[in-house]
Amino acid sequence: MMMKKWMFQHRFSLTVVLFIFVSVFSIYLTSLNGHIWSFLGMNNDGRFHVMRIEGLYEALKHGQYFPIVNMSFLGGFGYISNIFYSNLWLYPVACMRLLGLTAVQAFVLFYILLNFCTLSLSFWAFHHVSHQYDKSLVFSLMYTLSIYRIFDMVRRFDVGEVLTLTFLPVVILGVYEIFYGDRRQWLYLALGMTAVIYAHALSPILIAVFILLVIIFRLKVLLAEPKRWLALFYAGIVALMLTLAYFLPMAEQLHHTQFKLTYSPLIDVSQSGMKLGDLIHWSVTDDLYIQNIGLILLLVAITIPFIIKFVKNPALRDFALIGEILLFLSTKWFPWEYFVHTPLNMIQFPWRFYMLVSILFTIFLASDPLRWFSQGWKKVLLVVVSLSLVIGAEQVLIVEHPDEYRTYSAFNDLDIYSIGGGEEYLPKDASLDGLISTPHEPQLKAGQATISDFSQQDSKLSFKFQNANKARIDVPIISYYGYSAKVSTGKVSKLTMDLANNGLGQVIVNGAGTVRINYYRTAIQKDSQIVSMISFIILMVGIAFQKKNAK
Repeated sequence: MMMKKWMFQHRFSLTVVLFIFVSVFSIYLTSLNGHIWSFLGMNNDGRFHVMRIEGLYEALKHGQYFPIVNMSFLGGFGYISNIFYSNLWLYPVACMRLLGLTAVQAFVLFYILLNFCTLSLSFWAFHHVSHQYDKSLVFSLMYTLSIYRIFDMVRRFDVGEVLTLTFLPVVILGVYEIFYGDRRQWLYLALGMTAVIYAHALSPILIAVFILLVIIFRLKVLLAEPKRWLALFYAGIVALMLTLAYFLPMAEQLHHTQFKLTYSPLIDVSQSGMKLGDLIHWSVTDDLYIQNIGLILLLVAITIPFIIKFVKNPALRDFALIGEILLFLSTKWFPWEYFVHTPLNMIQFPWRFYMLVSILFTIFLASDPLRWFSQGWKKVLLVVVSLSLVIGAEQVLIVEHPDEYRTYSAFNDLDIYSIGGGEEYLPKDASLDGLISTPHEPQLKAGQATISDFSQQDSKLSFKFQNANKARIDVPIISYYGYSAKVSTGKVSKLTMDLANNGLGQVIVNGAGTVRINYYRTAIQKDSQIVSMISFIILMVGIAFQKKNAK
């Protein structure tokens, strides 16, 4: 009795300690004996995200706080990944680099931080609805330890999806409040979606599918309670205002530049649905080398059809059934070939729905609608089994793929050409091989001129020219919209993009002078950021006044 009383009195502190332990131990293979298990192939997303972090770190080091072009990519040619992948959530890890940590040390600490944030946010979100400490603890641990999430962390190194999984509990809480709970708490959905949009460009599409299914399931209630529609509208408007700083610059860049992203996508969504046998096999074995939902959630998926009629809570029932639908959408049984020419094609891999499947099935499991885990020792056993399966799966990963178990020094040896397998943010006719073989210096393509004193620092470059006569000169940067030669001296034309030469910048010069090129933030980039910041300030002031009036 004394022990139980002491644990109850100190449960918050004990929970924090538990969260720290799980945050570290669940990804132990990223910090054991100076080694890290990582798929370091040049086309792997992990290397791409590490280079995103490195680019932000380098920009901050040189006083550029909101870089548009990541100059760490491509040996100085630059890559405009920052327009399509927001840097917002990478500032903490970039600051770790500024404090002197190596790339791998900062990355491992960032992972531990993400684990802790996921545990904390998921606990808070579940407790906000259930008001049950033990079930909230089970949910946060089971969700954070879900196999697909761990797969995203230690196999794919997909920082974008991992960040989405961190904020997804807030999104689900917002959906619950709007459609099942207190519609006046729509702000959770607005903030959750804002956080996700700044984390991963594709995840909002998946969440939109989920919300559409919820609308279908709750249509009768929505017709009877139209103010819930209004709450959804409010959430959407607020999220839109807060993310204009992301959407408008991206739309502007897409308008001015033809990217591989839209003209030659890496894969059609119809090509990557899961075979049912593979899904079952990989889930039963908790195989972290390939996408799956893991043994525990597979058992939940199998159990739901047999017990769903006994579940009385409408939100829990709907979430479970929607989880089954989304699991079906991830398979080859769904006719994805009819959606190749729709916005859904952008998700590339239907198994991305495992993010939502994981959280929806974990909600069902932790809620325990039939009270199968009502005794405390059963809850503890469930969590211990889940952690043991993760640790075992990670150990198998190391044993079966020893070539990927690298030293920290190997991880720190960054590859500047790791721009992702799809090369999505290159101009549509650009070639990565072509850029690799292109000398990093101004090149005379036509006419005549003498070029000298070339220099480059980040996105700023310059060189002198003499005796020029209609000289077409390609400069060693990819000429994304925003680059300009406006402060040059002498007869220098407007900077254009040489589509025949990997999208490099090109100027036409005559006589003598100096070409000075730099990236200048566009009016849309600056104004949209101001609007989003003002919107955030107004929102915070409004929340503060609301809380004051409530008191």
